[in-house]
Amino acid sequence: MRASLVDQHIRLLDRALSGPAGLKRRMLTEARDGLDDAVRDLRAAGHARSAAERAAVAEFGTVDEVAPAFQAELAASAARVLGLRVVTVFAVSAICSDLMWQGAPWTGPQPPTGYLLLSAGVDWLGKLAVATGLLGSVALWLATRYGRQVSARLLRGAVVALVAVLMLVAGSGLALYSWSAEMWDAALTWPPMIAGAVAMTAAGTWIARAASTSLRAT
Repeated sequence: MRASLVDQHIRLLDRALSGPAGLKRRMLTEARDGLDDAVRDLRAAGHARSAAERAAVAEFGTVDEVAPAFQAELAASAARVLGLRVVTVFAVSAICSDLMWQGAPWTGPQPPTGYLLLSAGVDWLGKLAVATGLLGSVALWLATRYGRQVSARLLRGAVVALVAVLMLVAGSGLALYSWSAEMWDAALTWPPMIAGAVAMTAAGTWIARAASTSLRAT
């Protein structure tokens, strides 16, 4: 069965958009509902189905005309999701990270200066990621609330900067964990350390998925 003009138009719009799947699905559903309503009104006014569909699609606008507005909303939503995930993960990890070490059954020499500097660097990078994610999410929420358009270039730059910070956090955190295991062999079998590593891997994957979606959307 041949797809209707409305189906074809929605399919083309779907291919042109990228962003959070749930929001994208809702936006396309609303667009389809609006087109279907327009077709029904035109049909009730005496137009043939094909003519009604052509008129409804023409009034709705071409994909090139309407996609930028849809994409802007998807990009802003994806960036907010990324920022909130970063804030959530780093806030929880700041509270729980010390639990990985409390009661550890090993002792050793004072860590070298390089290790202490790396540890401090990881902490500061984490704080920078949280501040960036929080401020960005609040700014996007306010812009949406007051109907202000966020520059696509500015949004893209902010997302890229946050992702760069996250990559530095991931790299330096992995280096710190590996260095800890090298200095204290028992850390590799210490249950809180193992649980922490598993939890942070899952959290990193959760953030990475949001980062990938946000980069595509922006």
